[in-house]
Amino acid sequence: MDLKSDKRRTKKDKERRNREINGKYSAKHIRIQEQCQENHLKNVQQEREDLSNRGKPKKDKKQK
Repeated sequence: MDLKSDKRRTKKDKERRNREINGKYSAKHIRIQEQCQENHLKNVQQEREDLSNRGKPKKDKKQK
């Protein structure tokens, strides 16, 4: 038998822990915010690449 007996976690305990970690937002809300931030950074990087490539001449395919 296991002598170590911890109190079981209740919904209130989990809610309190999540509130300490994430503030007033839910874990789902935090994941959505992180995903939006990653997408924004990708879009900014893509725009920079497009602007830098705009001045360069495009390589044309050889025609037969």
